[in-house]
Amino acid sequence: MSAHRPEIARALGFLSANLERDVTVADVAAAAGLSEFHFHRVFHATVGESIGRFITRRRLEIAALRLAYEPTRSITDVALSSGYSSSSNFGKAFHAYFGCSPSEVRTPSGGAPRVGKLTALHGKDFRPEELYTVPPPIEEAEIGARASEWTERVRFVDAPALPFACLARPGAYDAALLEETWRTLIERAHQLGIASGPVDAWGIAHDSPHLTAPEQCRYHACVPCAPDATLPAPLFRGERPAGRYAVFAYDGPTDDVGDAYRAIYSCWFRAASVAPADYTPLDHYVEDFPRDGRIALEMWFRVVPRAA
Repeated sequence: MSAHRPEIARALGFLSANLERDVTVADVAAAAGLSEFHFHRVFHATVGESIGRFITRRRLEIAALRLAYEPTRSITDVALSSGYSSSSNFGKAFHAYFGCSPSEVRTPSGGAPRVGKLTALHGKDFRPEELYTVPPPIEEAEIGARASEWTERVRFVDAPALPFACLARPGAYDAALLEETWRTLIERAHQLGIASGPVDAWGIAHDSPHLTAPEQCRYHACVPCAPDATLPAPLFRGERPAGRYAVFAYDGPTDDVGDAYRAIYSCWFRAASVAPADYTPLDHYVEDFPRDGRIALEMWFRVVPRAA
């Protein structure tokens, strides 16, 4: 089904921008450019789950991130922005999936998690405390100190949309598999004349390994390309969305990149006047591959003014 990767990429992009709306399968199929009947089969074969299960899972995963990293937003607001009609319906769905209530994400106890669908289906416990960089309760002084550290590394960019040629790596974020994906993309980009010499490399990790089962994590390796470039399968078209970005420089151990992301979310954003527009940041690689266990990259977060 790799021949339908461009259509599925369009569908996923449409869903990412419209998860808070009451979208129908017909809406998503139309965005993909496929009939509704054909879309059901192609989506499941490409993504590995039904379109209905995917929408529910992504809404709840993003809601969990909003609960953890946007503490000033009410649970009702998070529920409505996640496509639920009420906080009651949201709470029931959240508890069924994660095995805890939305409020327990705000004040995680660190106790043994209760079984939710995430555990039952994938054997992966959801531990709200793992979303945070420092164990809760987070001291205000600690938040301020970490926020100041990242303030020294941030710049802001008002960026236009940037078209990408992409190659997907489904499954766990394994370093060896990601390196293989990048080598394949670079080779094909050179063959097609999209790039010559060193490439301008961008990576998009669409899912949080603390929330998403490893086999459902999605990573796209990307290089800029002309809007009208011909992209034979398995390449497909993507883009960096237009918008205002907070861009953070990182140069350090590869194993600590995840902690850096959580520090920005839980400390810097908490003290900032902007909030994440979504929870799909981009990695812009300063170097092609990690060297001696270290990596230099820029972390791009699309931002919007924080709700009052």
